[in-house]
Amino acid sequence: MKALIIANGALPPLQMVRKLIKSANTVVCADGGANAARKLSIKPDFIVGDMDSISLATKKFFRGVPRLFIEDQNSTDLEKALEFCIHRGLTAVDVIGATGERVDHTTGSLGCFKKFGREVELTFFDPVGEIRLVRQKARFKCKKGERLSLIPLNRCEGVSTKNLKYMLCNEILELGIREGIGNEATSSDVLIRVNRGTLLVYRFYR
Repeated sequence: MKALIIANGALPPLQMVRKLIKSANTVVCADGGANAARKLSIKPDFIVGDMDSISLATKKFFRGVPRLFIEDQNSTDLEKALEFCIHRGLTAVDVIGATGERVDHTTGSLGCFKKFGREVELTFFDPVGEIRLVRQKARFKCKKGERLSLIPLNRCEGVSTKNLKYMLCNEILELGIREGIGNEATSSDVLIRVNRGTLLVYRFYR
């Protein structure tokens, strides 16, 4: 069972959005994400959040859609939406609109991989690529020459890669010390391993 969460940030290409809609069993808008859904003519199954970003016009437009008001100011609207999906037993969640112009919002959104990435298969889609958590091992098919980056949210130990231009062998990645920005696939089969830490792989669409 898979959910699509629409948050209030930068969206991926329309073609990607349509593909994600087709594969989703449930569509959830995180507060102001409902404004984007209305513009894209997407009817969500639920709207979740503290309702401080959704416009009055969008509320009226989606007046028949169930809204779950959660006032808690210690969590973001995206976190509220993710918790809602997890409590409903969804095992995979795709998220669009999680990143954007504000660095603080983007940083908070990426933190969701650390908070929820072990509970649910989580993928973010932004205007230029997709972001996933490396759960000890990530193996995927891609095109030779595909660009990608490794993003350590904390100290990541035992990082090893196979079939990347800049190879890593049981090494440490950590923000401000050594990151894994700007790598490239040298084969159609890429393998990434990490022994400890929250490591993200950011794959570019082209």
